[in-house]
Amino acid sequence: RGLIKRIPVSQYKSQGRGGKGSSTSALKEDDIIDHFFIASTHSYILFITNLGKAYWLKTYEIPEGSKMSRGKHVSSLFPFEQNEEITETVILENFDDDKYIFMATVKGVVKKVKINDFRNAKTRGIKAILLDDDDRLISALLTEGSQDVVFISKNGKALRIRESDVRPMGRSSRGCRGMKISEDDEIVAVCPFINDKDMLVISSNGFGKRVSFNEFSSHARGTQGQKIYSVKEDRTGYLVGATVVHEEDNLICITSQGKAIKINVSEVSVMGRAAFGVRIVHTSDDDTIIGIAAQKETEE
Repeated sequence: RGLIKRIPVSQYKSQGRGGKGSSTSALKEDDIIDHFFIASTHSYILFITNLGKAYWLKTYEIPEGSKMSRGKHVSSLFPFEQNEEITETVILENFDDDKYIFMATVKGVVKKVKINDFRNAKTRGIKAILLDDDDRLISALLTEGSQDVVFISKNGKALRIRESDVRPMGRSSRGCRGMKISEDDEIVAVCPFINDKDMLVISSNGFGKRVSFNEFSSHARGTQGQKIYSVKEDRTGYLVGATVVHEEDNLICITSQGKAIKINVSEVSVMGRAAFGVRIVHTSDDDTIIGIAAQKETEE
């Protein structure tokens, strides 16, 4: 319904893997949580919408609420057009000329834009990407232009490519093909390749695992990639998200019905590409996992 709020991470206490979590929002009937992320108070947050426009503000400008408050409507922060809604967020410390926003859509289209091009977005909004009618933005990363990235699809495929294979483009362009996907598949996450960390993937029914980046070799842009997860539709559901984690991090998961659970990443085993993992969150029949975020152990 377009409501937004920020909550101190300290309000969430660690629980054991496989728990049900605690309520994190008083949702009205037919409303669900759609986006969830962790940011420091003075970070910039870049919001990109379904119309391909970008806006930004500081974290502290988002109204603070309790776990059970509904929040404020996003239209009180941005001059949204009719039917415009947020589809992705990026956390920034500054508008560094040497960094990029790396965007990907559910259909596998990618685009890289210099971060400085968004300096004037603020609350009035500027164009970020030209989207096809049947496509939508699924991921936007802050990158340095020369690292590898890994695309992950809902059917359990992963493709590692060199970011340098995607040239920088203007804000109004469409982009190019990043990953080839089948008609019944779509991109659910993009992770930056980091050697000493793992990817943590999670399914809609709360199953997940950690996978080493080194399980995946670099492939050409526009190919299908390798297996990262064995989807069992009736048991695990499809993949819904992935994030980069370290052994000592905490993981916060959130469900469509507003439940949240915080666990230690060390409770989730590192497994091979074909495994379907362990139960991370126990979900009810009418609830599914919609988002995950990693929190460094040293962060307040």
